Amino acid sequence: MENFTKKLDSTDVQRRLTLPENFLKDFQGEHEANLKFKDEEGQVWTFRCRVSPRGSSKPALSGDWFSFVRKKGLSTGDVIVIISDKEKDVAAGEHFKIKIKKSASTHHQN
Repeated sequence: MENFTKKLDSTDVQRRLTLPENFLKDFQGEHEANLKFKDEEGQVWTFRCRVSPRGSSKPALSGDWFSFVRKKGLSTGDVIVIISDKEKDVAAGEHFKIKIKKSASTHHQN
């Protein structure tokens, strides 16, 4: 799988994070799953990933995604990078990595 980079829009910050259709190729037959993501500080987050049973919509992350958004102070224009080469470690189990790049406008709002 390739890495995924996305500039966050208002839907991503307020409702759910949509992913490209081909991001979760291994999501065969399932419509919902909990996926683990490890941030740059080493904290593991569990996001609920849901795909429409009709197959007409892109996968979307919700659940702890909103806690992640608040804790990281994410806003529209910030960029996230999901490294989709799943890693495995004893403490976290199998997980993706997630990184944040704050937009210049977010940095200068203080």
